[in-house]
Amino acid sequence: MSTPKEAPLLLTVREVSILLRVQRPKVYDLIKDGAVDGFKVGADWRVRRDSIERLIGAIPEDFFEKNRIDEEEEETQPEVASGKARPSVMS
Repeated sequence: MSTPKEAPLLLTVREVSILLRVQRPKVYDLIKDGAVDGFKVGADWRVRRDSIERLIGAIPEDFFEKNRIDEEEEETQPEVASGKARPSVMS
């Protein structure tokens, strides 16, 4: 029997879009407008979990298990923060 991992302090834009049931560009708008606390780490954005929880309440404990994003799948998703698609990186 494995123990569940602790929920992360930071969420990806994709995780936030799933939680809020909005498209990813709307998440960038929420960050820009200050509705949620987000910041860039390199080319990627991260959103503070507590800012999302202030907006919608507690995130269900099983959310992160149900919505685990494989790194390979994440690489194929275009980045839309600037309104332009970013080519995926293939190794």
